[in-house]
Amino acid sequence: MKDILITSRANPLVQELRALAQKKVREQRGEFLIEGIQLVLQALQSDAQIRLLVVASELLTSKIARDAVRQQERAGTRIVHVSRAVFESIAEREHPTGIAAVVKIPARALDDLRVDENAIFVALHQVSNPGNLGTILRTADAVNARGVILIGNATDPFSATALNASRGAIFAVPLVQMENESMLLHWCRENNVRIVTTSDKAAQNFWDADLRAPILFWFGNEGEGLPPEILAQGDAVKIPMRGAVDSLNLAVAAGVILFEWERQRRKERD
Repeated sequence: MKDILITSRANPLVQELRALAQKKVREQRGEFLIEGIQLVLQALQSDAQIRLLVVASELLTSKIARDAVRQQERAGTRIVHVSRAVFESIAEREHPTGIAAVVKIPARALDDLRVDENAIFVALHQVSNPGNLGTILRTADAVNARGVILIGNATDPFSATALNASRGAIFAVPLVQMENESMLLHWCRENNVRIVTTSDKAAQNFWDADLRAPILFWFGNEGEGLPPEILAQGDAVKIPMRGAVDSLNLAVAAGVILFEWERQRRKERD
């Protein structure tokens, strides 16, 4: 049967896709929209549950992406073909590439995270910047972190900004969300996970801390940092600063710490 092409931006399905730009709609439906070749291919290669592929053939010039669409057609994935104008109406990017997907939001808990002697985890307390969150997810994937935990009133990891900044790491690093830190503290105690908290006012330099795994690095909100009651739950460390500025951007600080942990781990292994 010939594929039906949706050409009206008023089509009910198109309106549903456009509505996924809203956080409350994503939460109600339990799904989110991804756009772009890299994100979609990452989702297809992971264990993500793809509910729908949206394709604008006029825009989709990538052979790899076209081959992936044909493979999904053979696998029975639901695929909707739309016109260029319709796709541009749902796209967040300035120059859309003609492929998008609706993905189920995964339900993950702390007990789903794997703990062993090499495990590293990242906890983020009320992180507010979606770009920072996506970048930290990407960095966590680079050091093979076993999970990222979002605590409290955090930015939405399934917003377009966070997804694009993650470069697909959202599908590689298990993400757990929770309202407060109590469950995380209990889980760390039960699994013997060392906690290292971070603050520019900490007395101990990060380089001098005990970084043996399994370990969890806990970062605070961009403006306020970690509250004292959380800071006291682990070995508080700081990144030494030699210039006039007393702190780093959250995503940069996380990158420095995670890669220093990776450097030390490799040094010990070698």
